Amino acid sequence: MHRFYSKNLELTKEMLYQLKSVLRFKDGERFVLFDDSGYDFISEFSGESVKILEKVFNRREPERQVFLFQSILKKDKMEWIFQKGTEAGVYKFIPILSSRSVKKDFNLPRAEKIIKEAAEQSGRGCIPKVGEIMNFNESLQLVQNERITGIIADPNSKKSISESMREPKMGIFIGPEGGWSEEEVSEAKESGFKAYSLGRLNLRSESAALVAVWAMAQ
Repeated sequence: MHRFYSKNLELTKEMLYQLKSVLRFKDGERFVLFDDSGYDFISEFSGESVKILEKVFNRREPERQVFLFQSILKKDKMEWIFQKGTEAGVYKFIPILSSRSVKKDFNLPRAEKIIKEAAEQSGRGCIPKVGEIMNFNESLQLVQNERITGIIADPNSKKSISESMREPKMGIFIGPEGGWSEEEVSEAKESGFKAYSLGRLNLRSESAALVAVWAMAQ
């Protein structure tokens, strides 16, 4: 069934247009609403309104909360990360500025739209959030304050991401196109982070993010 996110479990003008004019729904046809509560609401279309028939717990959400601390990349790559990261199971995106970051910001409203649509498409019951942009040291402090198990992707590590711990709250740090500086990797380790390799091949930053999240969210 088609899925739509609605904070108040009501049809917006945009949703109504899509149901009537794009999908050409007829009265009585069913679809799913979800409101970020972790539940799906089986609904019935009735012209201009919606009738909720059943509330069902969504079992597709990952068991672990994976925080993706992603160095900001160029527009198309960052948008790809928001989309695919949502599909792979990211709980929250934390955009960060590292010493080798070239791009310094991104379009937040567009990012949230991409994430919402990816959550609808992939069957998730919750919408991943996007945190404020942080510098590297601020993000290390956040991990400590929130008691998140910190992991930094380091191609020089002899340990594979598949060996990483499976904790309830895990944060993976992915560097920019130029990678982490040696100082940043050292600072992360001094803060209690574990360094893991994502494989023998060199991965682009956006590919590394997806590989890491997929490995950790399962």
